[in-house]
Amino acid sequence: MQNTLHGRLWINKSEHDFLGKGRMELLIRIGESGSITKAAKDMKMSYKAAWDAIDAMNNLSEFPLVESSKGGKGGGGTTITEYAKELIATYTILQEEHQLFLKNLAQRIHEKNGHISLLKGMDVRLSARNQLKVKVVEIHKSKVESELLLEFGKDRLSATITNDSFDTLEIAMGVELYAIFKANALTLSSDITLKKSDVNRFIGTIQRIERDSFNAEIVVELENKKSICSTMSVDIFDELNVGIGSKVVAFCRPKNIILGRW
Repeated sequence: MQNTLHGRLWINKSEHDFLGKGRMELLIRIGESGSITKAAKDMKMSYKAAWDAIDAMNNLSEFPLVESSKGGKGGGGTTITEYAKELIATYTILQEEHQLFLKNLAQRIHEKNGHISLLKGMDVRLSARNQLKVKVVEIHKSKVESELLLEFGKDRLSATITNDSFDTLEIAMGVELYAIFKANALTLSSDITLKKSDVNRFIGTIQRIERDSFNAEIVVELENKKSICSTMSVDIFDELNVGIGSKVVAFCRPKNIILGRW
């Protein structure tokens, strides 16, 4: 039996999945149609899955890749940025080279009569919805814990980790990390004047809402165009009395944030 060889090409951000074939196709289709709904339908994926992919890309990118416009004379719509177009052109070239590489490697396998075990590299994928690329701008160490001030765009957040974790991650000023927290660790309030001590606080606008009979998922777009996600019971959500376009304040405790370095 003859071996065959297949592979995926991903553009990573510090070993974190950023852009691959599926996400590239989504960007291209959005650019062609000016509609996330149509792009998702053409790719036979859900509207929610399309938006989740867009949020992940925008959160890991130095510049926004997808932008939405609301209303106006020509109506609302969605466009890809010039930066996204540059990435598409770069990825297309890399994909061509990648296919050539696989073709040549497959020929080498057959030269050895197929006696090669192809092992798929293991990667780590996280279920946590909120994954933000951040930079360390302040460090405060005590005997047991380290408190870090992290910057992403114009926003900042603090995280508290043990000193052992601090040393393991080799954290220093200016180091880039990923701040990770689950959606149920993010609480929302419709009172944007509300403040809590020693808690991360973000102001944003509700961009999307998904709900079923028991739970609600709310995606909030911050002023820096990054998105964060909160989940809660529908009873608690209904008490907020908010909808798409509503201004809200989000809170997350520093100890609920996990830091990663890839």
